[in-house]
Amino acid sequence: MAAKVVSYPIPAGRHHRLSEESLAEGKTAGTLMTELLEAAVSQRQHVRYPVLRPAEATPSSSARTRLYEHFASRLAVNPLLTRKLVSFQASKTTPFYRWLKYKEAFSPELVDYLFDCLDVARNESLHVLDPFAGTGTALTRASARRWKATGIELLPVGVHALHARFVADRVNPRVFQRAVETLRGIDWHKPKPGWRFPHVRITQDAFSPATEAQMSAYLRFLDGIADVDVRFLLWFACLSVLEEVSFTRKDGQYLRWDNRSGRTLGRPFDKGAIPPFKDAVRERLADFLADLQARNGGIFSRNVEVMEGSCLKELPKLPEAEFDLVLTSPPYCNRYDYTRTYALELAFCGSGEDDLRRLRQTLLSATVENKSKRAELSALYAQLGAARRYGAIEQAYEQQAALQEVLGLLIAARERDELSNPNVPALVANYFLEMAQVVFELARVLKPGGHVVMVNDNVRYHGEEVPVDLILSDFAESAGLAVEKLWVLPRGKGNSSQQMGRWGRQELRKCVYIWKRP
Repeated sequence: MAAKVVSYPIPAGRHHRLSEESLAEGKTAGTLMTELLEAAVSQRQHVRYPVLRPAEATPSSSARTRLYEHFASRLAVNPLLTRKLVSFQASKTTPFYRWLKYKEAFSPELVDYLFDCLDVARNESLHVLDPFAGTGTALTRASARRWKATGIELLPVGVHALHARFVADRVNPRVFQRAVETLRGIDWHKPKPGWRFPHVRITQDAFSPATEAQMSAYLRFLDGIADVDVRFLLWFACLSVLEEVSFTRKDGQYLRWDNRSGRTLGRPFDKGAIPPFKDAVRERLADFLADLQARNGGIFSRNVEVMEGSCLKELPKLPEAEFDLVLTSPPYCNRYDYTRTYALELAFCGSGEDDLRRLRQTLLSATVENKSKRAELSALYAQLGAARRYGAIEQAYEQQAALQEVLGLLIAARERDELSNPNVPALVANYFLEMAQVVFELARVLKPGGHVVMVNDNVRYHGEEVPVDLILSDFAESAGLAVEKLWVLPRGKGNSSQQMGRWGRQELRKCVYIWKRP
């Protein structure tokens, strides 16, 4: 029987027909449906989807034009890949996924859809890898199919969210419920002695005094909980509501501050109603309890392994041809700094100023503050006896003509003092060297016949489009992978208001890459 496809509605009668036709062709219903939609898009006379063509060719963009022409036949708009499906938006009310608002996560529906489209749904012996595991959507959906799954995650927020999933499998729901019920008798005016929120500079004034006082009383209550698992979930509930009860909102690269914070703001902002901490945490605990009572019997714990650390250091240590499938979404080359976006949560977890600086440098380079990891990675490969392997990565990076074209243009703009930040060329260079390493390592750890599925966005700096999808796909070919498809979202991403004012509007591709190891 064809795998159930949950990412789009189909009338019952037509779904039965689609299932029959997909079985007759040896495909899943998801694969056949996607192929039919791709054909429909390509045959329409009045296309409302993005026109897949390179920007107007100029002498300065010749390498990017050639790269586009090389992959043009594999670029295809997939009407099913809406921005809601690809983003966290679809997970806000889904059990377990709703425990922590993690904007960088993709939806479980997207993961199910992609699994279905790879024609692997009937195989129960697969091993899936997500080297940028985040809060574990790819891992949980693989586990739901009784596949093995391995994740690598560095950001403490993601690590704690993954730990919460393990704890959720083994905690006693009745013991947890009794602890939640005991919370009714808490004295919210009795704080934990000596406790203050461990602020860093960026989080100062994030909470009202009343909010911090209630948080302190809640943590005093936690000290009396004997069960380690119950205490962790109660602590994690506190972590998960920090943004909700604060004067901040995550907004792209930064925290956006509400007028009530008392900070001097360049532009007024009102985030709306801010609930008392005691109400917010009780509501979150009610979600936890409802989800625990409907859990799936420990499947996640039995099938999933999580490695805490940087995939740049962990991937080279993994055995060759270990995984059947990689499904991931790395940080984008967009200057987003997770140590700032998640500063409240990181500070609550105990990260001080020095810890945040170290973490920022350890994460995949995506900010203008990142320094090159080239010497460090070269030394790691030498220590592993794999210096030649890293040499091949460096060669692919240095010989990627479209990337070097962009870097040359950005460096020239920096010399003319035209860049908004002089470190932008270094950001782009560091990002792609590290992603070249990731791509080569994924090709190495993938079994023959296995797939890499990656979600990523293109970016634009100083008016120059950086075709991330094509550059990374070229790295994939250099690493021995076949680029099967570059699915483009029907609605792309607009460039920033600053770039739009100077360079005009240009819609940038948001893509899902599908690569295969022959």
